[in-house]
Amino acid sequence: MVFARLSLPPLLLLLAVASACTVTYGKAPASPPAAQPTATGGSTATIPSTAQSPSAGESFSPEHVASVLGPSVGMVIVNLKTGTALGSGFVVASSGGTSFMITNNHVVAGAQTISVLMLDGRHFEAQLQGTDPVGDIAVLKLPSTLPAATFADSTELRVGQQVVAIGSPLGNQGSVTSGIISAVHRTIAAGASGASAENLPDVIQTDAAINPGNSGGPLADADGHVIGVNTAAERSASNIGFAIPSLIARRIAQDLIQGRKAGHPFLGVSYATEDQAIAAGQVFNGYGVIVKTVEAGSAAERAGMKSGDVIEKIDGTDLNNGQTLGGLIQLHAPGDRIRITVLRGSATQDLEATLTDRAAGQ
Repeated sequence: MVFARLSLPPLLLLLAVASACTVTYGKAPASPPAAQPTATGGSTATIPSTAQSPSAGESFSPEHVASVLGPSVGMVIVNLKTGTALGSGFVVASSGGTSFMITNNHVVAGAQTISVLMLDGRHFEAQLQGTDPVGDIAVLKLPSTLPAATFADSTELRVGQQVVAIGSPLGNQGSVTSGIISAVHRTIAAGASGASAENLPDVIQTDAAINPGNSGGPLADADGHVIGVNTAAERSASNIGFAIPSLIARRIAQDLIQGRKAGHPFLGVSYATEDQAIAAGQVFNGYGVIVKTVEAGSAAERAGMKSGDVIEKIDGTDLNNGQTLGGLIQLHAPGDRIRITVLRGSATQDLEATLTDRAAGQ
């Protein structure tokens, strides 16, 4: 995940709903939460391997998607000191009579108790297996064997591909909406006025209607395979929503299920994209992103990166045609070495960087 000081006014709404009002990204609980029962240690449960997404032109039926994926989706009911928050989640793995469900971290932040209501009427008190505030992912532990969703490979998504969102918008359980992938590799900042913003550097944009209460629910392809975790929506527009890509969510969830801290690759630069540079009247040679600042002690500084460098490629992949720096970095893990091609002046050169782990707030 790149270090980026970005803003996207007006700020995005996170898609939880609490006491008839929306909960916004970055909002902290008013006081420390009461102790929430938390699973101890890790599990050997494994999230199944990703499936291939449907081919272009394959028949699309939201009814089919709902029948395949619906049994894995639940409403997440969170009791807070300040009221009740509602979100969504979906089961991703089961082992030994226990199931694990993904939701958003912001759905369960400050929880005193967490309950999950499945579409068939079964309901459970959930334990919090683990949380990852940086990636906005949490995993719940449920005392039953439940049908698990299957992930698809989010790197294979195509703009214009048809998708379905399932969740509990405004508490309406099991709601199904459909649309398309509007864009991939978006970077968003979301937060409330006066609250700290959070950056998600590689999210999917969709026009499938997602609203408060959809947080943590699945975005799925035509086969009912999960391609993303719905997390935020643009408050000033219609049908502009965002989802965390499946490969990122799956990696984080598997770490949390096994009792590990989720890692997040971090380069350590702030930058301007081509459109931002052009809008600011800045001369921009080449293509890609122009480095504004390099964080002291970061992987970028150790690699020799300088302010004014234009990052054109990561491991030979051009930063154009929809590819973004954050999207390419997210395919790696902390400790991975990457090759960065930069334009410095009139000459290009390759730099080698070893990614570090991104901390909360970076």
